[in-house]
Amino acid sequence: MRRFKPRLVCAALLAVGSASGYAQSSGQSPGVSLRIETDLIRIPVENDDQVPLFVDADVIRGRGREEIEAEGDAILRKRGQAVFGDFIRHNAATGDLVAQGNVVLVQRRNEVLGPYLFLNIDRQTGFMDSPVYRLTELGGRGKAERMFFEGEDRFRAERGQFTTCGPEHDDWYIRADELLIDQTRNVGTARNASLVFQGVPLFYSPMLTFPLASERKSGFLAPTFSFSGRNGPEIATPYYWAIAPNMDYTVTPRMMVKRGLQIGNEFRYLDPGYSGEARAEFLPSDRITQDSRYLFALQHTHRLGLDRFGGNWAGLINMQKVSDDLYFRDLSTRIALTSQSNLNRDAMLARSDAFGTFFIRSQRFQTLQDPLAPITPPYARLPQVYYLGNKLDVFGTDLGLASEYVSFSHPTLPNGQRMVVNPSVTLPLQTTFGFVRPKIALHHTRYMMDNRTTTLQDATRTLPIFSIDSGVVLERDTSMFGRGFTQTLEPRLFYSHIPFRDQSRLPVFDSALPDPNFVTLFQENLYSGSDRIADANQVTAGMVSRLIDPDTGAERLRVGIAQRFYLDSLQVTLPGAPERGRSKSDLIGSFTGQLWSGWTIDAGLQYSTTLSSVERTVMGVRYVPEPGMVFNASYRYSRTQLEQIDLSTQWRLGRGWSTLARYNYSFRDRTILEGLAGFQYDDDCWSFRFVANRIAVATQQANTAFFFQIELGGLSKVGSNPIELLRRSIPGYTETELNRAQPVTTIPYPMR
Repeated sequence: MRRFKPRLVCAALLAVGSASGYAQSSGQSPGVSLRIETDLIRIPVENDDQVPLFVDADVIRGRGREEIEAEGDAILRKRGQAVFGDFIRHNAATGDLVAQGNVVLVQRRNEVLGPYLFLNIDRQTGFMDSPVYRLTELGGRGKAERMFFEGEDRFRAERGQFTTCGPEHDDWYIRADELLIDQTRNVGTARNASLVFQGVPLFYSPMLTFPLASERKSGFLAPTFSFSGRNGPEIATPYYWAIAPNMDYTVTPRMMVKRGLQIGNEFRYLDPGYSGEARAEFLPSDRITQDSRYLFALQHTHRLGLDRFGGNWAGLINMQKVSDDLYFRDLSTRIALTSQSNLNRDAMLARSDAFGTFFIRSQRFQTLQDPLAPITPPYARLPQVYYLGNKLDVFGTDLGLASEYVSFSHPTLPNGQRMVVNPSVTLPLQTTFGFVRPKIALHHTRYMMDNRTTTLQDATRTLPIFSIDSGVVLERDTSMFGRGFTQTLEPRLFYSHIPFRDQSRLPVFDSALPDPNFVTLFQENLYSGSDRIADANQVTAGMVSRLIDPDTGAERLRVGIAQRFYLDSLQVTLPGAPERGRSKSDLIGSFTGQLWSGWTIDAGLQYSTTLSSVERTVMGVRYVPEPGMVFNASYRYSRTQLEQIDLSTQWRLGRGWSTLARYNYSFRDRTILEGLAGFQYDDDCWSFRFVANRIAVATQQANTAFFFQIELGGLSKVGSNPIELLRRSIPGYTETELNRAQPVTTIPYPMR
């Protein structure tokens, strides 16, 4: 870094183009050389020009209005830029500037250093020999044999380099015969270019374009390479087209050695009134199945605005279709899709206002079957009309209305139509320490059956429903683990009564028995859906206690327990299910805590007091000492279904290295459901990831894949992208935030 002497040598305000030229002094006529060597001289000048020029140097020589020379720690500043050098000569008539010896050009958006500079400061054109440059705002830097300035914020470097790594840290760079930097569009263009990583050229391109900032730009994206047991080695080369600021399109040819060439298309659009994404993939002839395979998906949301009555209208379309049941398992590049079984096809028109929500929809599904574990496809709703309304504080009560009309369609099950009307009245009685909410509802259902698909007849069902919810919140100050907390004790009682109605001749379109939890235990109806309304004379008792940090209000610990008690035997059941003769439900417990820095504990328990056995349990712990370091451990158990352990981690080992792992094992199946192992290296301007993954995609079927990726900060990602996989497999995974070269002002600006 050049340093300035601790003195003010000369400050001359020069009015370029004025009658007196650069300087005017008594007793001196134009054309006579002016030499100044003094500690401090102020020269008054006429300043007709709106863009002044400042000069500072050990020695300043003027030649009338034509030219000025500055020598010895020379500085010239004008038009938002500064030139430093051992010697500077400027011609006012032409605007040409010549600087020699330790030259530094500092502009609004870059710095360039070299031994010699020729620049027209009015047109911003010229050249510099052997330059070293830094883009101070955008975070790039490099060097060249010669740099040509081609206007404001544009320059062209011959046999140049570009990187976003820090000084003296050229881990990667672009090397090109010609390098054009256009900061007005934030685009770099390299001709006859090579990408060099750790001294090894990775690939060559006759022309390569790259962004200078985090902005969209049309062009080929970095190719991705991967390997899987189902597809073998594969390469994909996406081309990105930035159609408009709110619209883009990506086409991705994907060559799979075992299967052939697949073409992927993705079109995205965004507008204040609507947004959406359309995807299409096509594999003309799969070499393994000998069939053409395809995918189509469309998601569109439309905000239609307000009507004259204050209602807000919106529309939604969600469509998905694939050619066959095994499409995602064989061809998907998105791990989360491999386990999909029902593809939604949904169109909806909705309206909402202060009184409630209305929508009409058409919904059906494409069910992807596993031959070894077939499932029953869900009913199609063609259409579904739904209204949920509420009006608060009507003579001290809250009024509600839930109503629905659905036409259910299925290829093999009974078809029919169902209409539901369920008005309710709630009396909210509430104080600062407790509440009581009695509620009365009337659930009316009417069925119109399709006699061509079932022997079930048309039917109606009307049931009164009464419930009362109550609770108290008690608080006290306490201390635990050497810290002060506010502890709450929140007992809650919920009673519901529904008379018995024989419903054995009613169809079951969407009712099911959900797993008991803190939500379902405090609901009137035992079943989900509207086809079964369970008879009820029951009380749910629960208790929650919380520890609250009095300084921040954050909840540090929550412990809860609840159980439902049946005062009468239950008679309404689902088809094929036995009558529920037990006098009480399973006991539900939960524990969630964040008592220690970085530690989170979450556990749930379902215990049968009748059978004296654990029905279900989930226990999990997460440790996050700092960003980029996480350890997860969980255990899941269901007495009749599963027993699994799941361990995952992202852990730094030092010097930029991190380990990545997941182990998900099923004790019942004696198999690994998912295994992942890999490592990651992070530097200031690049990172490297390698991941091997094995996942069960169907019964007795698994897929093994390998991911290898190099990410160059501010430029591109080369290889196959494992980020989506890591986020799903390792909860709390943090993606590397690469540093671009930090803006550094090499030359201090003189304060005049």
